[in-house]
Amino acid sequence: MFFCASAQKNHPEAADPGCCSAKTDSYYTYNSEEGRVIYQLYDVNRASEKSVFYLGKFDPWKENRNNPFFSQAYITPPGTIPIAEGTYVDQTEVTNIDYQEFLFYVVKDSGKYADKPYLPQLETKYRSKYFLNPEFYYYPVVGIRYENARAYCDWRAKKVNRNYKEALIKDGNYYLYAGRLPTESEWKKMAGIPSKNIYIKNYKLGNDEKKHLDTEWIDNRFANPALIDLDVYFGYTHHFKIDTDEPLGIEIPAYAYSFTPTTSGIYNLYGNVKELVQGGYAIGGSFMTAFSADELFYPDDVQAYRMDVGFRCLTEIKKKY
Repeated sequence: MFFCASAQKNHPEAADPGCCSAKTDSYYTYNSEEGRVIYQLYDVNRASEKSVFYLGKFDPWKENRNNPFFSQAYITPPGTIPIAEGTYVDQTEVTNIDYQEFLFYVVKDSGKYADKPYLPQLETKYRSKYFLNPEFYYYPVVGIRYENARAYCDWRAKKVNRNYKEALIKDGNYYLYAGRLPTESEWKKMAGIPSKNIYIKNYKLGNDEKKHLDTEWIDNRFANPALIDLDVYFGYTHHFKIDTDEPLGIEIPAYAYSFTPTTSGIYNLYGNVKELVQGGYAIGGSFMTAFSADELFYPDDVQAYRMDVGFRCLTEIKKKY
């Protein structure tokens, strides 16, 4: 069986999303007629989000070839990294395009307006210019209520079960995936020790970087124009609030594959957006919080209308026959 998502050599971006969903392996289309049955994408400009804070594709399978979790007999669910026997976590936060795919199939399967209870709770500006803007397909989805994040994780695993059914029953070794949010202890174990993984890093802002920031962040009023006056962005290996002489006014997180991943290949566990865990609260740092132990591990109970709270899913081998 051919797995589209795993065959893609490059991380997806708005102008080059690849053939299919990074989270479900379902095919995309640009054809409006086909868009009635599979999720339809829309063309974007060429100001690549990979020009800013992106460090290239990290190959966790090569770097962890001696880790037994990376050589399990199970088929790795798309877009995930193994963290234990039969247990996988999303490599990135769930993105806008991932969640839009979910909403599309909710309507397709359950009828018009069935997606309404699941929509992100965001101010109009962020709903139209961020969540629904194809330029931000691969940025973290935010403003999702706890119960809807849980619903997405459950739906996603069931979708992969359907897409991978043929492979999962091959040779009689039949099992199913189940999806959920990680627990706080699981999240902290994945995150490890911040002091060993977070350090100061400077990012050059050349013409390509400034083009993306100008046409996407500043034109959509998500940052102060002073941002593109910088030639160097003094930050960290993860996305935290940065104090400057002139406030930069950054209002959105960054591309989901930005910054430095963990040694196991997980992106943005510490910064970018806080992440929902079981129990209904979020932990971790974000682009709106400073880098400190208190900010990283203090539980945050508010999700709605927040641009810095997202989530990622944990997928388990749940049923074997």
